[in-house]
Amino acid sequence: MQVFYTSPWVPAEWIRAHGLEACGIWFAPVPRPFALLAGDCAFACRTSRVAELESDSAFVFTTHCDQLRRQFDSLALSISHRAFLFNLPATWQTPVAKRIFLAELERLGRFLVGIGGHEPTAEALASQMGEHSGVRKALLHSASSLPAQTLAEAIARFYTEGRADLGQQSGDTACPTNGLVPIALAGGPLSRADWGLFEAVQTAGARVVLNATEPGERNLWESASVPSVVSSKDALLDALADDYLAHCVDVFQRPNRRLYAWLGERLAFRGARGIILWVYSACDLWRAEAQTLREATHLPVLQLEADEAASGWTRIRGRLEAFVESLRHLAGPPAP
Repeated sequence: MQVFYTSPWVPAEWIRAHGLEACGIWFAPVPRPFALLAGDCAFACRTSRVAELESDSAFVFTTHCDQLRRQFDSLALSISHRAFLFNLPATWQTPVAKRIFLAELERLGRFLVGIGGHEPTAEALASQMGEHSGVRKALLHSASSLPAQTLAEAIARFYTEGRADLGQQSGDTACPTNGLVPIALAGGPLSRADWGLFEAVQTAGARVVLNATEPGERNLWESASVPSVVSSKDALLDALADDYLAHCVDVFQRPNRRLYAWLGERLAFRGARGIILWVYSACDLWRAEAQTLREATHLPVLQLEADEAASGWTRIRGRLEAFVESLRHLAGPPAP
């Protein structure tokens, strides 16, 4: 059975250790256009629509997003046997957060067994943890050298198949830099259907040097150590919880200073001259960060509404061109 999960902070390796397919919802088949009510989040509603159509699949919703949690509530009766709500702790610096996360992993495990998965062995869990750790490390080390869409495609393979195949990338992976303004992406979910943004950015005369959307570089890290099969399953699960909690970088966390520390370091290293903030109409979390993002990074921020992409890229392209031109103006004339 395929299990779609709606947050990168739900460990896919735990799902796969139960003998089930784990797939990030960002890369699910895109359903036909559907009507949105005022105040609805297009991403959350699309997730709900996929859950209704994919009747042979299970879905793991999370509490990190109010809109996704509400979609779970609305589906609770119709697909209750194949829907699970994972409580992600908003705080991260206390022992209580780890106890909550571990309890949720154990509860998720019972759900996965109930829908046809098998009880994972220590060997199966260690194998999945080792494989995921290795792929995340490879993606992380390649992130700064791959074009933005190439990296997004590699991350998509990771979130759908647990692998990336970076060694099989074509030789033409160098990101063009001549005359293109380096910018960063930040914000909410960037699905396969939204990848037109990469082309729109380049057409406007810029290049994405950091993708901090979801799932993107924020969801890649290098684990401290690769687990050993000699560990017990409980010890491995404990290590898995530590790994995710230690590296979780997201806007829903309180305090979210880790997000700004992560962004600040990479924005400076990549030389980004502006930020595109990718938000959905009902995403209060990222929308509320727009001004803080400007103040904390000292960079111009262009807020783009993800919902507009559904009706075409014309208006977004126009705004991007104006933004990139303003960045060129701020930088002043090129050196002789």
